[in-house]
Amino acid sequence: ILILLSTILQTDDIGTARISQTMAFLTCTTVFGLSWKFFFRQRPALRKVPENSTLFASGFQKLSSTFFHIYSNQQWHALRYFLLSIMLSEGATAALSTISTTYLTHVLEMNSHQIGKAFLCVFVAGIPGSKLGGWVGVTINPLRSALLCLIVFMANTTLAAVFMKSPETSAWVIYVFCAMWGVCLGWLHPTHAALYCTIIPRGQESELMGLYIFSGALLAWLPPFVFTLLNELGASMSIGLASLNVFFAGGFVFLLCIGDYWDAVGFALVRGREDDVDYAASCHVGSKNNEKKSLWVGGVQHLPEIT
Repeated sequence: ILILLSTILQTDDIGTARISQTMAFLTCTTVFGLSWKFFFRQRPALRKVPENSTLFASGFQKLSSTFFHIYSNQQWHALRYFLLSIMLSEGATAALSTISTTYLTHVLEMNSHQIGKAFLCVFVAGIPGSKLGGWVGVTINPLRSALLCLIVFMANTTLAAVFMKSPETSAWVIYVFCAMWGVCLGWLHPTHAALYCTIIPRGQESELMGLYIFSGALLAWLPPFVFTLLNELGASMSIGLASLNVFFAGGFVFLLCIGDYWDAVGFALVRGREDDVDYAASCHVGSKNNEKKSLWVGGVQHLPEIT
């Protein structure tokens, strides 16, 4: 729509940016407004505010307690390493749009219409990427799926930095690399969310999802800073683009530190029902039998019934 409007109105880069911001504001206001009004359901509180305390104070106390457990208790190592992983990998994916736009503009000398087509390839390719991520996650489990996606991400970014070095680069080559970035983005984000939801203790979903979002945005400033620093030091922008791989590689290493996926799922189940000794014993943390693997079927987590 943006490309069509900018072509009809014959706008320059600034005019195209104004149309883009207007469309983004109207779309987000409409979608989020309707969702907030009609699609959120009532949910009972999981805990009561302690006496002689406030919701604000007790909320921060609970967050500090959870943070302490995650980063000091060895039993919570899966969550700790996962959050460290997304600090790096999600920070890199968040910065990809900014860094790639700068790269496309200054290195490949693309105009706003061409950059719009490139990002269209990213968005469209994200659809099959999401389906691919779901299939791979069901086939080999979400942890291995995320690891595989990061490998593809690093390979594509490296090849893009090698082959997209001048304005003479074929437009089709650029669009292919952009499409592969789109596949990886559509693959990685839902896989991260699915992986996280299966390794967090039951009863703390809202709290821990907030921590997940916070961790993913915490280092979003760092990849653009590194890119800018390298550019100011005189390094080629292709090296700056490839520097994203440092963050993807860091995320990959921290995911490896999680260890066995089914151990992490088992701990989450036990922790969420730790007051039920029989249930905890039935989980058999560390087991890799088919019963535990049946928790992940068809891209949906299925928890055993509690009697």
